[in-house]
Amino acid sequence: MDYIKLIGAALVVFAGAGFGACPVHKMKERTRELEELYFCLLRLKSEINHGGRPLPEAIGAAADSNKEGKPGTYRRVMKQLAERLTRGRESYEVLVRTCVSEGFRESVITREEQEAFTDSFLLLGGGDKEKQVQMLSYYAENVRLAIAQEKQKKKEKSYVYRSLGILGGIFLAVLMY
Repeated sequence: MDYIKLIGAALVVFAGAGFGACPVHKMKERTRELEELYFCLLRLKSEINHGGRPLPEAIGAAADSNKEGKPGTYRRVMKQLAERLTRGRESYEVLVRTCVSEGFRESVITREEQEAFTDSFLLLGGGDKEKQVQMLSYYAENVRLAIAQEKQKKKEKSYVYRSLGILGGIFLAVLMY
């Protein structure tokens, strides 16, 4: 009988450890998404500056870059935007807003980051090439800084979250025992 209680207590502690790892996983996923966006922005900037392609093709090429692993939210949104732009049935602004609202429904991306993405992509296609490249450089630099902040935050808080999860599991196991 004591073995069953001991096994149950161990399972509760492991469950607490898993519960503490969930926020760490979200932070890791968010960092991965931001890194993916950063590389897509660099590729898009290069496509606009040197490629001479139309905007839908440039966005599609940027979305197809860095194909390792499954595509993240930003790449899916950019790919969807490129496909819809190629069809050309709606205005550019409507397409950007639609793709963003549909693509970011179940992601770890914050509302502010979604708005920054939307605002930046709404500025594409209007104005000269230099202005678009400059805007993409500015946005990419902001994303790079956000990546650094997210990595620092993960470094600081991951130990706390895991420790709290384990301690919470131990606390519940003691209460139950």
